[in-house]
Amino acid sequence: MPIDLKQFRQHLIYKAQAPVAKIIDDLQEIAEVDHLAELKQKEYGQQTLYYFLGIIITVVLMLVAPNAITNTGLQSVLVALFALAIIVLSIGFIYALVNRFKFGRINVVNSRYQSTQRILQMLSRDMDANADIELQLSFQPIEKDEYKTNTTPHPIKSGWKIDHYQHEWLKIQGQFLDKTRFELSATDISKKQYGWKRGSSGKSKYKSKTKSGGLDINLNITYPQRRYGAVKLLKNEATNAIKLSRLAHLRGLRITDKAMHIVVRVAPNVVGSPEEVYQTITAMFLSVYQILNLAKVLSKQNI
Repeated sequence: MPIDLKQFRQHLIYKAQAPVAKIIDDLQEIAEVDHLAELKQKEYGQQTLYYFLGIIITVVLMLVAPNAITNTGLQSVLVALFALAIIVLSIGFIYALVNRFKFGRINVVNSRYQSTQRILQMLSRDMDANADIELQLSFQPIEKDEYKTNTTPHPIKSGWKIDHYQHEWLKIQGQFLDKTRFELSATDISKKQYGWKRGSSGKSKYKSKTKSGGLDINLNITYPQRRYGAVKLLKNEATNAIKLSRLAHLRGLRITDKAMHIVVRVAPNVVGSPEEVYQTITAMFLSVYQILNLAKVLSKQNI
């Protein structure tokens, strides 16, 4: 079933519980819609500019041209034609502006569906082809009230404030062939500082600046205790077994005989890189299974 574009445009969220192949097809459709939206937004953006310039030129001509004509009747006709042209151009301007906004609404962040497609392809290698996976993928901007966690005074600039945001834009749940269940999520971290700043002229101007705090990737793994129960014996060695790129670092690791929870922070400068997000998540899964495979060996020895 194709994606409901009206629903997607309204909420900018894709939800599904289906086999990986079906979800990847849906993401490809989102990619095609996004590509069309980019082209249409650019096209209508150019039209908006041309209509605006046309209005300005017509207004100037309407003010100047009649002065070069002495015939009063002809002046009136000329003014009426210019006025009609302005009305037509204004209608075209509004139409182009509305369509530019409409297509801009579904011109989503490319990196989100690009990284998600690759993550799903990676996960599917160790899953039943017919098994369902749960996915929630949000393309909403982070600066929304529902994603604001708190507001604090600026530590240096008097009268300024800082809004803190967290947006979980990706959530995937599924099960591997070995009955291990996983839950993966990616959360954007951001803060916006804003306030009034007095310029050299003495006038106060409102200023704001948004800065990324990075991307938190959470991975929860729940495994069969009989097969991997010895993992709790590896708690001290587990931290060193987590191998990440230099642009990501481990923020938390919790291990029990039934589950493992890992939190990794990706650096702010590569948050928008599908390749870096994919490589980090792949490294997290590989590190987890390096620990679990060793635990499996220990569990067999203890039987």
